[in-house]
Amino acid sequence: MMRLAIIFHIFSVVLGLPQNDFQTEFIHPKERLDQLFSRKSIINGNVATPHQFPYQVGIFVKNPSQTDFCGGSLISSNYVLTAAHCVDNAVEVTLIFGAHNITIVENTQVRLVSTEFIIHSEWDSDNFNKNDIALIKLPNSISETTAIKIITLAKGTDTYAEQSSVVAGWGITANSQSGVTPTLRYITPYIISNADCKNVDSGYDAVILDTLMCTSGESNRGTCSGDSGGPLAVNGIQVGIVSFGSDDCEAGKPSVFTRVTKYADWIMQNSDVQFI
Repeated sequence: MMRLAIIFHIFSVVLGLPQNDFQTEFIHPKERLDQLFSRKSIINGNVATPHQFPYQVGIFVKNPSQTDFCGGSLISSNYVLTAAHCVDNAVEVTLIFGAHNITIVENTQVRLVSTEFIIHSEWDSDNFNKNDIALIKLPNSISETTAIKIITLAKGTDTYAEQSSVVAGWGITANSQSGVTPTLRYITPYIISNADCKNVDSGYDAVILDTLMCTSGESNRGTCSGDSGGPLAVNGIQVGIVSFGSDDCEAGKPSVFTRVTKYADWIMQNSDVQFI
């Protein structure tokens, strides 16, 4: 099986440091032979205009031995949606809303610390392609502003194959980079069918389930370390959660996402989000 990488993105950083001191070196997540690995950031993307994606959340995840970095999305005034592998071993998280430059404290930002995580009960850290979804409950409700907005979640049976999408993040922009990318970047890949994703090679064929979805790696564009947990959107509606991909972010292979529509019931049961 090819080695895949979970788009996680670990930082050797302490949350007690000044809030503008997050330019630290990545530490790759625990490796599992023949399993999926932690992924990185936006490859060959564009710099977003300030608050172009107001639903985007930056998440510093404090674990017992280090601090990791992930993305997330604001799905209600009380909950953030992210990947299970982002908070699997978390002690607490610092959530940053309304950010453009994640390495400084901007006047549009709201920062909250939470210790309440809801991880899918069937998430299996030995099989990263199954149920990689989690919720973070905010310690108090957050209000929408021009820089902070709630994103609508996808519902129904649309596979979104062949549709254009957008995904953003503060992850690395090249395999050789260490530390977060200060300003938010994004790409607009098209979504491919699961059948086409499985046909890429035997590694993808072995792990792609109907609860996942893929974007094309065309023009070597994709997600990478630090982007895990972030939202994949189509026409402003979140359809996916950044999960994993090739361990070589610049290889032009598909990026893989948890398919939101497959978890509508779970999200409603574990948050205050209602699908109408």
